[in-house]
Amino acid sequence: MLGSLITLRSLAPSVPAVVLIGSGPSYLWLWFVLEFSLYLSRKDGTTNLNNSSVGDLIRECACFFMEGLSGVNFKVYGDVPTKKDPVNALLVANHQCVSDWIIIDSFAMRLGNAGYIHFFAKNALKYVPLFGIYWHQHGLIFVKRGRSIFCDLEIGHGNNNLEFIRKQLKDKKKNDIPMMMTLFPEGTRFNPDNQSVIDKSHAFARSIDFPPCTKVLTPRITGANIFVEELGDHLKKIFDITIAYESTSGEILRPDTLEFLDKVKTVHIHFKQKTINEALENEGWLFDSFKDKERMLIEFEKTGSFPSPAKTNTIYSWSVYKETLIPVLYTLLLCSPLAFSKRARNTWLQTVLIVPVLQLLAKPFWK
Repeated sequence: MLGSLITLRSLAPSVPAVVLIGSGPSYLWLWFVLEFSLYLSRKDGTTNLNNSSVGDLIRECACFFMEGLSGVNFKVYGDVPTKKDPVNALLVANHQCVSDWIIIDSFAMRLGNAGYIHFFAKNALKYVPLFGIYWHQHGLIFVKRGRSIFCDLEIGHGNNNLEFIRKQLKDKKKNDIPMMMTLFPEGTRFNPDNQSVIDKSHAFARSIDFPPCTKVLTPRITGANIFVEELGDHLKKIFDITIAYESTSGEILRPDTLEFLDKVKTVHIHFKQKTINEALENEGWLFDSFKDKERMLIEFEKTGSFPSPAKTNTIYSWSVYKETLIPVLYTLLLCSPLAFSKRARNTWLQTVLIVPVLQLLAKPFWK
């Protein structure tokens, strides 16, 4: 019995990947049916509501597995939302590891914005089998230069991308698309072992008379400024969050996905909320934000805590199982024909084999 439990525990990290990737073809067909139905029913071809519905299911299902299997605790600080209140917002955060996206999804799920997350992505992600189609239609902003588009813009490069980004943001505002626009202003992950990135960050800091940091990279303000300028009053709030990970042994981690499932004990999240008007009145608000993040992360290394612990009645007081059980059951229902129907399994396999080929053939025409 004990051996079986140990074996099941060792397989836990693979469960989210198997379920979410395995359900990809089913979600793709669901998305296509909803998109086509809405296209037929609306003269203007508006489809963002269906996109959000599918996005909700995928992200809430991911939260169920990532939080439920890991048993991770959340300790929150500062101005934490106290109720589910979907709102158009800009979210900025420090960026240390791929697990940061789990934290963003978890927050959006609790706030009611899971299907409305928008962010910048490498252009190549459009061609990820199956999911790339959905990401493209969901309104992600793809950029043709690599991981640090705003680093390029900051030093005068990437002007074609800049105009392309502005156009996409104007379209989102014009069509009144709900969104939680997510931005990591550092442009790439902070890794204390990657000295070349840190040196470049310090050089940029000196060039703009910003104090070099040891726990974060120098923020690139161009992206945040573009969001504020182009989206304006379409955004109601700015959520400014600082993330730190504590391992089961009390050490500070920068975990990848598997480490998140196996080694993280507590995620510490500090919240600040601002209005768009505050950002418009203070052009240096993002620099001030990262100075605060630097101070808080230094203090966290000493004390294992951020300042201003939040009260208990926040959106993190709710059980992840309560919030995500229905999406998980829906996912299982969506995939259940695979267990009972050979035709469904054949359709699943054909989708997996054919759709990626169609994506590659469409590449020259896909902007």
